[in-house]
Amino acid sequence: MQPETLKKYQTRARNFYRDHCNGSATDSAQICAAMVVLAPQYVSSSFRVLKNALVADQLARGNPFAAEAIRSVTNPVTAPGSTIPRKPRPRRVRSVSKQDVALLVRHLSDSGCSDEWAAVMLAYVTGARPCEMRSIEVEGNLVTIRGGKKSRKLKRGADRVLLIENRKALKAVTLAAERLRHTARSDTAIRDALRKACRQLWPRRAVQLTLKSLRHQLGANLKASSDSPRHLAYIMGHQSTESIDVYGDRRKGEGRKLYVAPANDADVERVRVSTRDARYGRSHDPVAVDFVGGVSDTTPLGRFIRRWERERGS
Repeated sequence: MQPETLKKYQTRARNFYRDHCNGSATDSAQICAAMVVLAPQYVSSSFRVLKNALVADQLARGNPFAAEAIRSVTNPVTAPGSTIPRKPRPRRVRSVSKQDVALLVRHLSDSGCSDEWAAVMLAYVTGARPCEMRSIEVEGNLVTIRGGKKSRKLKRGADRVLLIENRKALKAVTLAAERLRHTARSDTAIRDALRKACRQLWPRRAVQLTLKSLRHQLGANLKASSDSPRHLAYIMGHQSTESIDVYGDRRKGEGRKLYVAPANDADVERVRVSTRDARYGRSHDPVAVDFVGGVSDTTPLGRFIRRWERERGS
């Protein structure tokens, strides 16, 4: 488990003990009982994250028996035969138009939100997760991204080396990575500021786009490209082709450009191939993929670079 992930888990666990266990982190029976009572208030994925956080925290405290007791708790909402109504998943934006990206980049630039601006560019071009952005390294036209969701048995999360031959896309990634590498602000602060900026830009929208929305859009673009599932999973930082099913709708990626590809010597064969057929299918025309062409100043990349150079006085 990554140190940053453990830190977030421990914070979540402490808040749970404080709010629901009278601050006690040692009574596993009380913790398990609170989990069962509160289960209907969580969507299934959130309950799973909570359980993982509590288990990780107990192991870090040196309480393996408490951790095992918590791990054995079954979500009463999803248990077989359960009649408890499930909490609906919150609505999320899973596709982002080129126009919205361009408007957002301009708004963030005009508002002086340079960190948010950089994060949007990295998510837009590379699909990097927020927890991966600060460690991005650029050498020549190769971009190395350290996987941020690695599990102990390496069944989830993966490092990848991506090739970017488009000159302006590469420059945008280089500038954005440099900006986030040196910022003192947290990922949470950047996400909160981005959410606020989106509400200012689109006040009538009930659901706003996030950095993950841009990652979903890259997934849609990749699915529309008719590239191999292994290449798609590698670019997204997955260990298995099965994981890419949840990212993007290929219909939303048709006609969109791609700026990244696996490096020529990338070991894409290490990606596990799912035995299930991909849900998004492959019977469609491939989208035009641009790796070498120019980028107009009216595109999100063009605006990003032009405004960034103006800010830096270059």
